[in-house]
Parts: sequence; C-alpha cells; structure tokens
Amino acid sequence: MKKFIHCITALLLFTITAYAEVKLPRLVSNGMVLQRDQNIKIWGWADIGEEITLTFKNKKYSTKAGSDHKWAINIGPQQAGGPFNMRINNNELQDLLIGDVWLCSGQSNMEATMGRPNIKANYPQIIEQSNYPMIRQFLVKRDMAFNPIPDVNSDNGWVSANPKTILSFSAVAYFFAKDLYEKYKVPIGIIHSSVGGTPAQSWINSESLKTFPDYDKVAQKLKDTAEVARILNEHQLKSKAWYKSIKEDDLGINEKWFLTPYQDAANWQEIASLAQLTEKIKTPKYGSIWFKTELNVPEHLAGKAASLSLGVMQTQDETYLNGQKIGAINSGYTDRNYPIKSGILKAGKNSITIRLISPTNAIAFNPKNSYQLKFSNDSIPLNGTWKFKSGIETAVLPRGNGLSGHSPTAYYYAMIKPLSDYSIKGITWYQGESNTPKPEQYQALLTSLINTWREDWQQANLPFLFVQLANYSSTGIEPLHSNWALLREAQMKTLKTPHTAMAVIHDIGEKDDIHPANKLDVGKRLALAAERVAYHENLVFSGPIYKSAKIQDKQVYVSFDHIGTGLKCVGEKLNLFSISADGKEFVPAQAKIVGKQVVVWSDAITKPIAVRYAWADSPDGANLYNNEGLPASSFKSN
Repeated sequence: MKKFIHCITALLLFTITAYAEVKLPRLVSNGMVLQRDQNIKIWGWADIGEEITLTFKNKKYSTKAGSDHKWAINIGPQQAGGPFNMRINNNELQDLLIGDVWLCSGQSNMEATMGRPNIKANYPQIIEQSNYPMIRQFLVKRDMAFNPIPDVNSDNGWVSANPKTILSFSAVAYFFAKDLYEKYKVPIGIIHSSVGGTPAQSWINSESLKTFPDYDKVAQKLKDTAEVARILNEHQLKSKAWYKSIKEDDLGINEKWFLTPYQDAANWQEIASLAQLTEKIKTPKYGSIWFKTELNVPEHLAGKAASLSLGVMQTQDETYLNGQKIGAINSGYTDRNYPIKSGILKAGKNSITIRLISPTNAIAFNPKNSYQLKFSNDSIPLNGTWKFKSGIETAVLPRGNGLSGHSPTAYYYAMIKPLSDYSIKGITWYQGESNTPKPEQYQALLTSLINTWREDWQQANLPFLFVQLANYSSTGIEPLHSNWALLREAQMKTLKTPHTAMAVIHDIGEKDDIHPANKLDVGKRLALAAERVAYHENLVFSGPIYKSAKIQDKQVYVSFDHIGTGLKCVGEKLNLFSISADGKEFVPAQAKIVGKQVVVWSDAITKPIAVRYAWADSPDGANLYNNEGLPASSFKSN
C-alpha cells in the first residue's frame, strides 16, 4: 500500500508546491545518457512566466514556463560523446553522455537483476569484469497510477555499470547494452521499467483498451480516485487482519513447534524432500506451513560455526535450529544462507524447523534447491525425511494493495507515459507469461501496446524488439492444449507490425524454472535484432520464421523467412514436427531439410492439411536452426 500511496502523495505535493525553483524530471539528472542524432527535449516545471536558461556545449537556450507551469527546450541533434555538463538556471548537471538510449520493459524476466541468485551464480567472471562507465541504467521505481502523472520515481537515478552496481541492473538489458556498446563504441543508456507478474494490459492506456470491454470496464472504474481510495482502505483492513491472524492464530506459534524435537512430531505428514510438497498438496495453500527435519553432526564438528544453506523459498520464512531462530527473509528470489554461531550445533541429532508464510503465492519450494550444512572445510547434506504440518490455513490475500498488478493501465501511467518526452533509440520488451491464460488476446494487446508507445514518443517507426516465451512446463507433462505455444504464435504474428523483431529462446530456458538463468543469450539475440532493425546492418538477426506450407501428395513442404545461409538440423534428425488430417488431432511426423524447405510426412496420415512444430509448453528437443545458429520459432500452419 505504501508504494501506491507514495505515488498519490507525490502527485499531490507536486501540484501544491510553489515553483520557487526550477523542477526537473528525474530522468534529467546527473549521469544521464541523451539520445544521439535526434532532437533532444529537456523539460521541467517552474513558476508561471519564469525565464529558463539552459547552457549546453557553450550554447545558450531560453524559454519561459507556461500557464500550466511547464517549460521545454529542444536541443538539435548531437553526435555521440561526453562527458558534458549542462546548466539549467541554478541546476548544474554533470557527467552527461550522448549515445543511444533504450527503454527496457516487461515482467519478471526483464526485471530479473544480475544479482538474482541463479543469475549471479551463472556469471561471476562477467560481473567481476563489468566496469563499463559508458553503460548506464536508470531504474524506474515500481508505482501504480490510473490517471496521468507528471513524473516517474527512481531511487538512484542514472547509475554506471561496475562490479558493485551491476547487481541491480536488469540482466537481459545489461547483456543487450554490452553487446551494442562493444560493437558501436557509443554510450548506451538503459531506462529499465518493468514489474514482475504483470500482463500486457497493465502497460497500455485506457484509450487503447476500448476494444477489450472487460479491461476497459475496469480501467474506467479505476479512473475514479475516490474508488481507488476506497479499495486501498479496504485492502489495508484486510491486510491488517490477515497478518494479525498469522501472528496470533498460528497453532505452531501458540504451541511453539520450533521447540518440538523431530522425533516428537508424530502426527505430522512426511515427504522425502521439500520439492515433493506440491505433489503431496494438490491445491494451493496460503497461510503458514511448518517443516522439520533432523541431521546428525559428528563429534568433531559439534559446536563449530557453520552456515545453513536452504536455497530459494517461495515467500517469507522463519528458520530455527535446535529451537533458536537463525534467520528470516521475505523474498521469493533470495538464497537462504543463514550463519550459525559457535555453540549452537551439538553432537548427534540436531533439529531444523522452517516456518513458511505466504499471503499471495502458494507455499512451495524450488526443486533446484540444495540443502546442506556448510563448515569452513566440510559439509553435511540435509537428505533426510522432512515432516510438515499446517500452522494456519487462510484465504489468499489479494496482491497489489487490492489494486492488482493485473489491473488494466496500472503501470502505464506511472512507469511509461512520464518517460515519453525523453528521446530514445528503441524499445526491448520481455513479457507474456502472465497473458498465457488468454493467449487469443495477446497479438491484439501487444500490437496495441506497440502503437500506443510509438504515439507517445511520436515516432511511428520506433524499433520495438521483443522476446518470445522460453520453454517452461511446471508440471513436467506436456498438455494436449498448450497455451504457451499459442502465446508464442501470437508473438510471432505480431511481427506483421513494421519495425519489430523477435528473439526466439525456447532452446535456452529451463522447463522447471519460469525464470531461467541464461540471460546472456537473450540479450545477445535482442542485440542482433537491434543491429538489423535499429542500426540497419545487413545481417542475419532471426531464426527461421514460418512463411507458408504447400501440400503435395502425402507430404507437406514448409517454407520459412530468415533462413540465413541455409537451414540446419542440430542432431541426427529433425524433432517435434507433427501433422494433421483435420487440423485438430496431430500425430508425430518425420521431417527433413530439402534445400530451403522442410518436408514433413507421416505414414499414419495420407491426406495432411496442417503441420506444426515445437508445439508445447516446453518444446524440448526442438532442433531446427539456420546456419547462423538461431532457432526456428514454433508454429502451426492453420
């Protein structure tokens, strides 16, 4: 709730504060990267009629604040370079660069930072060598708004990349920027504005949602500030009651289960490993669940200092060792490595208890977690049986202060529209997971988003690069009807919009993790797309994209765009092609590359009418590429 109230409070303060001094938007600040080769707009607010003088590169510009307190000065196109200073009345801005600026937006896979545990562990050397003062990020602080507001929020403004700061950079955006910088040797600015778990409709304005009646109805309702205040107050009361109940009515707290020895937890359920919890509990659970195991510590390690490594947990935990609390973290993305002081561990059996609390995410553990007790020169794996018992089961607490991140327009007005006066080179977008429940809407939503943002920046041909969904299957079993494949198809069809490109990544994800660690190749593939669409390089920037299918006798001849110097099978034979006689039921098919086409057939189908490829949530084994090493997108012919 504090985040949303912060947004409302800032707007009110902005409106009533006297403009005794020139006020600048947060983007216009020390260390900013300005877009080269375009008109540069510098704007702000001041008293009505106040004269504004801007000095940049030994040239002066002047204007006056209008009746709405706004002022703007346009600086002609500039070549890449810097650092420079800029003076605006009494404001001295320092260390400014001129280069290329990219807006990087989307949901959690764009939001994922270099410091996220699985990403950080993947790139230790790259992080160590990340001293790039010419690559800078402006991180837009998460905020909601349902009507236009004047400015975004940011805690740190523009930040240069180095081994310390890089941990807060979007990993995808950093690898993208790094490739562009190393090729073009010009400063690269990243405006990072993304929020995990958000669908496309929360990043579009209300005018663009008129063709989506359900979303438009909500958007119009939330334009009423009184209604928003009512929702916030109602949610505050629900939150207070939820956390009060978790504190006072949890049976485990009242009976002090953290003191209960493992062998005395006789009426608790058992699982061989914490990863099996979702198999044992079929329906999502909210509230608290307690977990307990024990480990044997040999005499020579008893009493020594150690670290308890528990990996990532879904939300908030409280962890105890032999009845003593040793740590608590409220995050679904942070590794638990809790220090154990000397004297706590004893020889023989030691009891470990975890209380996991969740108001919004179903209680679960990451299947990749490794559980162990670490010493300076030794370790003990936690591979014994776990017991668990519910402390309190409650209803889910609605996210987003009662105003869900799924609310239409929620982030557009707070995190996109206020940026649109700042000249940029292009946009990268990594989002789609939250729209998989309704993939049939996505092409229209994404197309509307692209057009809306281009109108905001007044650039009809503004390059828009997006990432197709990675391979993912939380169950490990491919459904007969794949919403993930349907959404990938919607993304592919969005390529009909001019000056767009798509990075295909269903070969580099992780089927058991919706947030895969490989962000380097995602950034590289986006950079290739940028080199073609934004920098007009003559190169192969995409893997094969379905073009057409022609049926001859029992075979289907499939043609593609973007085959580069030729099609390639990575492996002994092509996988994951299937054909159908009715367009509904598909059977596995054989396929081979013949020249610039792929020929597909099955002995079970004598009159095929449709073909598809890599049509699954997690199309593991998909192996059609071009010779340049870029994967073909999944597709179906009709």
